[in-house]
Amino acid sequence: MFHFPFRAMGCQMRVLIDTSTDATAAATLVAESIQQWEQTLSRFDPQSELNALPGIVDRWQPVSPVLWDVLLAAAWAFQHTGGIIDPTIRPALEAQGYTVSYDDIAKPVLSRRTHRSTWGDVKLDPQQARIWIPAGVSLDLAGVAKSWAAQMAIQQLWEYPAAAIDAAGDICFRGIPTEYGAWPIGIETLPGYAEPQMLALRNCAIATSGIDKRTWTQQGGVRAHHIIDPRTGAPSQSDIVRASVIAPTLLEADVAARTLVILGTQQGMAWLAGQANHACLLHCADGTTRTDDRWHAYLWEAPIA
Repeated sequence: MFHFPFRAMGCQMRVLIDTSTDATAAATLVAESIQQWEQTLSRFDPQSELNALPGIVDRWQPVSPVLWDVLLAAAWAFQHTGGIIDPTIRPALEAQGYTVSYDDIAKPVLSRRTHRSTWGDVKLDPQQARIWIPAGVSLDLAGVAKSWAAQMAIQQLWEYPAAAIDAAGDICFRGIPTEYGAWPIGIETLPGYAEPQMLALRNCAIATSGIDKRTWTQQGGVRAHHIIDPRTGAPSQSDIVRASVIAPTLLEADVAARTLVILGTQQGMAWLAGQANHACLLHCADGTTRTDDRWHAYLWEAPIA
């Protein structure tokens, strides 16, 4: 198995290719593609195309093909989750102190209430690939952009029998590795919880979201994190600490994992039951670990359909 680490989309990433030969050229192309897309999609790059949008308000603005594709993915996520995944939460994120890359958050900040719009206030014109943004609205494409980029980039590795792109634990897989017959994947153990069993995955994706990482302390000792509940404009307060989801694509897995963390166990499991080919593992605030009925089919010792 060939491994190629690189950094992009605000996290450590890896290309894995099922080959015994040197695949540096192919992996480098993947890394360069994702890094180039990041220059278009990042809210932390002042020169990005995404950050230029709020300065062009109340009129139609054509966008590049890359940004257009990710905007369509963001629109799908909003509709698919009934507004739970909302790209217009950026002001709420920044009010919590998430104004720079997480690695650069260096001191406590004081949250403040913000009035914000929703994605429903944004207009997209499919005929001309352009967007209309009202004044006061800014976008954070975050997980949607990262999962879209990984899923697009893995298509560049079509010549290999199997490959994977790992974006800090959110992984999309293509093909079946010859040595194992599936991708052996372990989920990081959360302290205080039982160790998750090994998974056997192929031609799918897995994403994990939670409030156990990317946290910081505000003035007054209040703990903040990056998963914003759009219904309150504040960090999620549900009973789920961390959620891992297996789905056909990384975009679907990422959106579902974040939705579960925001909705909580009862509403989240009911929502996930309606999603085809999804499975989840939840770490709950009461110290328990829960899975849905479909999770067991992906365990390493279970037969792989």
